[in-house]
Amino acid sequence: MSTEQLAFAEELILLAHRETDGKQLIPNNVLNISLTAAELAELAALGKVQLRGTGLAVVDRRPVGDPELDAVLARLVKVGKTLPPSRWLIMINPVRKRRHYLQRLSERGAFKARKSRMLGLIPVERHGHDDPEPVRRLKERLGRAIRGGKPDARTVTLLALAYHSGVLGHLFPGGKDRRVEELVRDDWAGQAVRAYVDKTTPKSDDSGDSVTILASGGS
Repeated sequence: MSTEQLAFAEELILLAHRETDGKQLIPNNVLNISLTAAELAELAALGKVQLRGTGLAVVDRRPVGDPELDAVLARLVKVGKTLPPSRWLIMINPVRKRRHYLQRLSERGAFKARKSRMLGLIPVERHGHDDPEPVRRLKERLGRAIRGGKPDARTVTLLALAYHSGVLGHLFPGGKDRRVEELVRDDWAGQAVRAYVDKTTPKSDDSGDSVTILASGGS
């Protein structure tokens, strides 16, 4: 599967699962919110929404032909207001968004669901990389930017989403935070994720291992 065909949300969810065993690297709620931010960034890149001051407004309500993006665009149109990106993240109601993208990429051959039982009793599911090349290419792309390469606009946005969601710290432990901060400073999608994380996530040593609990349906 070519990474050139991937949207921001698809790139992010690939990066958010460890190559070796499919472990999800950040909690479900943070991943769901980050995927929503990625969708807003994609709509902006497609010219459907635009940042006006501190608010995000719809400038073209015509569907793009992607079911996930069109659902978000329809929600923005229905609300009919210009709101800060951080407000939109909550109003779009991203619960189960990660499941949609896991299924979508599984159908394209990137992921493969692996079921097991926690403590021999509780059914759990992890999505391992059935095709490891896409995530490796994405990591190489981000790595070049972190090491001093000149990234394009899409790489900056992906870097911002990965950084503020906490994914990047797992991929590049001990990475050059100052360099990354400089690159993503003006990215509004990443800043919206950061605002959510700062407000809702306790500062702890939680590893963010958020396997799907099949019995409860996950989140």
